[in-house]
Amino acid sequence: MKTSIAARSRIYYFFICMCLALSFTQGQVLPQMPQEYIETCVPQTDKTITVCSVGCMFLNTQLQQAIQAATPGTTILLEQGISYTGPYDLPEKNGDGWIIIRTAIDDDLLPRANERINPSTAPKLAKILAKPGLSAIKTKTRAHHYYFLGIEIAANDFSWNVVEIGSGEKNIEDLPHDITFDRVYLHGHKTLGSRRGIAMNGRRIAVVNSWLSDFKEVGFDSQALCAWNGTTFKVVNNYLEGAGENVMFGGAKPNITDLLCSDIEVRQNHFYKPLSWRVGDPSYEGTHWTVKNLFELKNADRVWIQGNVFENNWSDAQTGFAILFTPRTEAGSCPWITVQNVTFEQNIVRHIGSGFNISGKDNNYATIPTNHILLRNNLIEDLNGNTWGGDGRTLQVLNGVHHLTVNHNTFINPNGGTFVNADGPNFPNENFIYLNNITSNGNYGLHGSGKGTGKPSLNFYFPRAEFHHNVLTDGKASNGGTIANYPEGNYFPGPMADIGFLAFNMGIGGDYRLLTGSTYSAAGSEGMDIGADIEGLQMATAGVLSGLNQVCDESTSNIDQGINHPEISDMLPRPNPGKNSVFIPLTGEHQSSVFMMNMEGQPINSAKVSRLSDGWVIETSSLQNGVYLIQIRTDHKNHVFRWVKAD
Repeated sequence: MKTSIAARSRIYYFFICMCLALSFTQGQVLPQMPQEYIETCVPQTDKTITVCSVGCMFLNTQLQQAIQAATPGTTILLEQGISYTGPYDLPEKNGDGWIIIRTAIDDDLLPRANERINPSTAPKLAKILAKPGLSAIKTKTRAHHYYFLGIEIAANDFSWNVVEIGSGEKNIEDLPHDITFDRVYLHGHKTLGSRRGIAMNGRRIAVVNSWLSDFKEVGFDSQALCAWNGTTFKVVNNYLEGAGENVMFGGAKPNITDLLCSDIEVRQNHFYKPLSWRVGDPSYEGTHWTVKNLFELKNADRVWIQGNVFENNWSDAQTGFAILFTPRTEAGSCPWITVQNVTFEQNIVRHIGSGFNISGKDNNYATIPTNHILLRNNLIEDLNGNTWGGDGRTLQVLNGVHHLTVNHNTFINPNGGTFVNADGPNFPNENFIYLNNITSNGNYGLHGSGKGTGKPSLNFYFPRAEFHHNVLTDGKASNGGTIANYPEGNYFPGPMADIGFLAFNMGIGGDYRLLTGSTYSAAGSEGMDIGADIEGLQMATAGVLSGLNQVCDESTSNIDQGINHPEISDMLPRPNPGKNSVFIPLTGEHQSSVFMMNMEGQPINSAKVSRLSDGWVIETSSLQNGVYLIQIRTDHKNHVFRWVKAD
């Protein structure tokens, strides 16, 4: 596929001015990052098949025949404004070339290569429709290398899976693989709903720059995207609606023994539940859809959730938690299932009844404990049980979660129940680290069932925890929010509105950067500001609502690709991902130094660094595939980027 490496590397700039190696604490073991990433820029083809009403290679009634006839390296062009009613099967083909299925319109009529589609584009598109109860598109075993571009895919009536990838394959080699949806408008029925947008049970399945809406059902869970029998997923720059869970991994028994849904990338998406689904809201439309959560992991390993906006979640079929990491073994039938190696960073979560619910085990069945979870540089605002229902809990930790790190977050919940709530007395939470956070104390602070507020609960449910350099606001003696209740090394300033934000704005839509001279500036454990790095968070989420995400060269329009941060993009490591070497462009006017580290912040001596006239080059042929840090020091500034080595 054609790609601009400098543009792709923009996803890593959020590490600017953060020396991550300095922020690791003695007991901290960070999650593993995904080991495989998916390239999703538009592939090149050299053959064309046309499908239309007259004068084409295939008639509009012959789309399945066109798909059967297509060989790898073919683009299938569908007629603008025509509805093609499925289900259409994607068969296995010989060869690794891509088959593109797209609307036959000029590229300039589609959103740009890095721009999310929206419903206003629908009149320009060809439509692939699902019959009642059926799918619009289905895969055969081992179907692979299909790319959907600029298409509307929709349900004509209620459908279970509008797109169904996978058909119960029992061997990983038999799974459909390398299937991408780019700038696709995919939706359920407006009034009848549909259970699921895409059942993503395959390998290397990607959904990018797309709009998925109206996935809702009464009495059952519904999702825009869900996978339970596959590996390696990319979900980037989408608008995602789902009443049950907007996106979920797990929730059904994998057909493949010992399979974990792994290597998952979820970035810069807008997760949203319309208020018209909320009973009692002025915009309520009259059908009580079953509402649960915004994002849930029930079966997952090596997950990177970064730069998303999660919005609107209320108490309904569950108690209002927005984000769940809760392993489920499907009544004990798959005891290997767990949730582990999850990095949740630089996300905004707002307008919710409760925040995170993290469980170490399936309620009634033995599981591998949930482990290695990192919550870092996130913002929660308008967490309010009074408004959105539920107990108003910021973070609930149950039944033995191991290696949970909560670092540099800003959690605004002044009227809530707890900022940490614990239960499960027979399963202590080992290696808990809670530091550098700005947190509303709530009514009960850090509280565990039967143990009271603060240190008694911390010592019982989180033995040997690290808990320091936190700002605990809105506390008073009557709710356990005083220094006597907590370990030394924390701050208790009173109301959150008074701690020195640039603009608090009642905790909804404020500017939560600390004022210059704030007591909590440069007061973190590593000398940084306490709370989330708001500027980095703003950059990471800057394109989420507008739907802009700079990743690919413009292969479907001629619009200029300039990055909005030239001082950063000028020095982005490239190629990224790369293989045998990586180049950092720096002109002679920069006084600079460059070195490479592993994810634990340790220098890698085998990565030879050489100075060139126009930058630096790092020899990386000796390194194993994985994620590394490249630190660039220039003019008293420090920039740290993630770089991925992949064959």
